[in-house]
Amino acid sequence: MKRTQISFETFKDHLVQALTHLYDPAFQPSEVLAARLGSQPETVQGVLRRAIINLKPAPDTPASARGWRVYQVLDYRYLQSLTQEEAAFRLGISPRHLRREQQQAVEVLARRLWEQDEPPPPAVLPENDSQTDELTWRSQVREDLASLQEHAPGVIADLSAVVQGLVPLAQLLAGRHQLRLDVRPIPAGLLTSIHPTLLRQILLTAIEKQVQYTSPGGQVVVTGRQQANQIALQIIGEPASPSGPVTSEFIHETLSTQGGVFTTRLAQNRLVLQLGLPSAERIRVLVVDDNVDLVHFYKRYTAQTRYDIVHLSEGSRLFELVPEVQPHIIVLDVMLPDIDGWELLTRLYEHPDTREIPVIVCSVVRREELALALGARLYLPKPVRRRAFIQALDRVLLPD
Repeated sequence: MKRTQISFETFKDHLVQALTHLYDPAFQPSEVLAARLGSQPETVQGVLRRAIINLKPAPDTPASARGWRVYQVLDYRYLQSLTQEEAAFRLGISPRHLRREQQQAVEVLARRLWEQDEPPPPAVLPENDSQTDELTWRSQVREDLASLQEHAPGVIADLSAVVQGLVPLAQLLAGRHQLRLDVRPIPAGLLTSIHPTLLRQILLTAIEKQVQYTSPGGQVVVTGRQQANQIALQIIGEPASPSGPVTSEFIHETLSTQGGVFTTRLAQNRLVLQLGLPSAERIRVLVVDDNVDLVHFYKRYTAQTRYDIVHLSEGSRLFELVPEVQPHIIVLDVMLPDIDGWELLTRLYEHPDTREIPVIVCSVVRREELALALGARLYLPKPVRRRAFIQALDRVLLPD
């Protein structure tokens, strides 16, 4: 197909529009964009998904390389369809910083597509083409992860509980290969932001890989500990004699989307598979609201997440309770029976002991501008659904 003569800026505008509708079956990409990509309008979305996947650096690329950030931003925002707040949280940056990073990442993608000498191959390839199988698999992985996040936002995993739950399966795998399994005690309270279902599959895959690499009669050891801002889980096989490169596309693919890292190390017949899992510290949320039923819903919303709800129905006792609870976040209703919520918000912002605590005003009183002007970090209108509540808590923890 002959390429249409358009400016780069026009091409980028059409690209951005298509990226924001990457999984929308009703969206019709422009013929201008399709022609420039050497594609048909109905296959443009597939071409763009593959173009992003092709930007992923090789597994041995240093984590600090710029290519990883470009790929992660495009992956989170478009392949996984995360909001700016969710993507920023995953990357540990502010939404404002994320917007700058996103503009730069889209620029990289646009330049790559613009400068290629030949149009990319069609999105629909023969069924026996291995690249098609790889693309389909990666797309399916991302869709499953997005679905998991959609239905269970903010759910975290206790590493010790997950590992103990896997012991029977791990023993079965080890026994089939005539290996001894030694699962060392995992320290209590090691929490990771990876969903328990996904974490089980990652760990089981790693154990299965190690069992395959370890020689009969040997042993597989599982250990875990806190290491800086990550949890280091090691699966050690000895003696090990892998016949080729030690890798797992599934572990690399899933961990990279969760902010984790997978590394391997072989020395003197000892193979170490290490999973760097993102930590999730407990966050205390002080909810100041006289509606007990609503707070009950908040507690249900945050069950199995890192957020612990502490309820206070009397606003006048807030400053008495703050030193005891030491909340990381305050969720404040402004219609309280014993004190004006706006007055309380003003005092929270002015008091040196509470000024740095992010406040979310959550109320039926729709005064977002006033809430932000008086020092609230975020305004959330009632009624509020689970996903919106979790996202608000995540958002106010991001750096400014």
